[in-house]
Amino acid sequence: MRRLKGKIVKLGFDFGLACVSVAGAFYLYTRGNMPPLDGIVHQALVFAVVCTVFAYIFGTHRNVWRYTSLPDLLDIGRAVAASLFVFGLYQHFFAPQFLFSPTFIAIQALVLMAILVGQRLFHRVLHEGIPSRDGASPDGTPRSRVILVGAGPRADKFIKNVRMSPQSGYEIIGLVDPSRTLFGEMLHGVPILGKGKRLETILRELQAKGRAPQRLVFTENVPGGGADLMDVPPKILESPESFGLKLSRLGDFTAFQEGVEGLAEQAAITIKPIAIEDLLGRPQTHLDLKTIRELIVGKRVIITGAGGSIGGELSRQIARLDPEAMALLDFSEYNLYALELDMNDINPAFPWRAMLCNVRVAEQVRKVFDEFRPDIVFHAAALKHVPLVEANPSEGVLTNIAGTRIVAEACQEFGVPIMVQISTDKAVNPCNVMGATKKMGEAYAQALDLESATTRFVTVRFGNVLGSSGSVVPLFKKQLERGGPLTVTHPDICRFFMTITEAVSLVLSASVHALRHPEERGRILVLDMGDQIKIVDVARQIIRLAGLQPDTDIKINYVGLRPGEKMYEELFDANEERVQTDSEKILAAVSQPMDSALLKRTVSTLEDAARKGDDTAVIRHLQAIVPGYVPDPAFETLLKPIATRKKA
Repeated sequence: MRRLKGKIVKLGFDFGLACVSVAGAFYLYTRGNMPPLDGIVHQALVFAVVCTVFAYIFGTHRNVWRYTSLPDLLDIGRAVAASLFVFGLYQHFFAPQFLFSPTFIAIQALVLMAILVGQRLFHRVLHEGIPSRDGASPDGTPRSRVILVGAGPRADKFIKNVRMSPQSGYEIIGLVDPSRTLFGEMLHGVPILGKGKRLETILRELQAKGRAPQRLVFTENVPGGGADLMDVPPKILESPESFGLKLSRLGDFTAFQEGVEGLAEQAAITIKPIAIEDLLGRPQTHLDLKTIRELIVGKRVIITGAGGSIGGELSRQIARLDPEAMALLDFSEYNLYALELDMNDINPAFPWRAMLCNVRVAEQVRKVFDEFRPDIVFHAAALKHVPLVEANPSEGVLTNIAGTRIVAEACQEFGVPIMVQISTDKAVNPCNVMGATKKMGEAYAQALDLESATTRFVTVRFGNVLGSSGSVVPLFKKQLERGGPLTVTHPDICRFFMTITEAVSLVLSASVHALRHPEERGRILVLDMGDQIKIVDVARQIIRLAGLQPDTDIKINYVGLRPGEKMYEELFDANEERVQTDSEKILAAVSQPMDSALLKRTVSTLEDAARKGDDTAVIRHLQAIVPGYVPDPAFETLLKPIATRKKA
């Protein structure tokens, strides 16, 4: 009943305003020489009835006046236009005594719109007050001064929200944007101060005026950064505290939170810290999902190493692309159990199975292939932690080389059209066992790709994956939780970084590319990953994300390079030709393949030595077959028996 009364009151207001609009239009049209009052009242009442009917039809009475928005104004405009049209027909056929000339129609439309819109805006001002543009909150406390980076739609929404929410605690003092045409203009009263490249100068000018900002907020919510982030000087990104700034990014305007606490959080204006992915130094690469879906839909897919970081993300992404069936293989019971829980959450509408399977055991692999008969195999199973593989070279050979051979031979035996192998930048000019074994895996797949008439063997090479298990980001987070220090091996050590989404996109896109270009056999596909990033910069950003100051609140200790660790990584070696593919962000490494017969004999010899646990022989054979590989001088120390090492 209360809601019905409210709607009736609103329709009554519109009825009254429509009457007023007729009188106002008469006054303006006749320039004050008003006709008899009874004629005006008659026309006003009839028009008001028509106007009220269309207000009801277009639902303008259902809009909350204090939150009047552009769609609400469009509804009012449609109702006014329809009312004038229908009233005009009525006047023409049934009431020729009413005044309704084209000029009068235009005047009445303007008057009616002005009255209806003005009434709603006045109501909104009464409830919310005039939006504040000064630096004080309603309780008198200073606001946090903010500069927005990017003058796009999200900045527009954020400024409006801040204007409507005085309790937000933010004062937006300016924007920077890459567009030179916007310089000097205003967005809801907030000046656009220039390009992000001029941000240092802009900050100095604001400092001189006593208006220095405390926070720099990136408005575009693009994972891994975007044009807004790239436009800002690196000095500010690397050391914002030296400018008195905190780096933040707008929260998601469309995200839903669960529960009462979540609703309260959603009601507030949220600013999030800059994500670790923003340290990529480039926008994230997003590949063609349509063609990737065409690759997967209706296919039977096997993923080895499915419980790992890359294998798990592959499993989750492929599950959303409508394959016919999936077999998820891993030798880690816990990892497979965790993946199974994720897959149950996705609830794929096709048959899938998580299977304990060791790629080092040919009988297990053949049994799975024989039962499942896959169309595509993604081989992600590998030992990847450099120090562990350095201390256990035989295990590295059995997983990274023998495992690759066994899976590849199963693909050939059962006629799988394509096998995609995951490799690493550590396979380029390797100086550790892990890199050398992955290089051998690349060479083996390359040889098979060139000689196989049925199966494509595609190798995909990329750098470090942010946030993957055993990577530097989880390690830094653990150290931070303990209160520090964060440990970095060397102040100048650099790595290529990519997000896990990019890694999976590359793997899937590489599969599409290989199938489309059978003439490009024997190539290794590589993501263009931009420039390398210093590990110490990642450590500093992790500390900043926790609201702390690097080297002040949390120390960074340098502990020295680990056995087999490089200072810098490479994506191509000197013997590989770098070729651009038809995908802008995917490159190809073209090299002279190893002699197939020699390669297979060497792999057999390596596997024999590894199964005997003869680590010294394994290293010797790797050094003989892998160009440029030189064992780390600490290798002999790592292989000493534990008891002997204690005595030493």
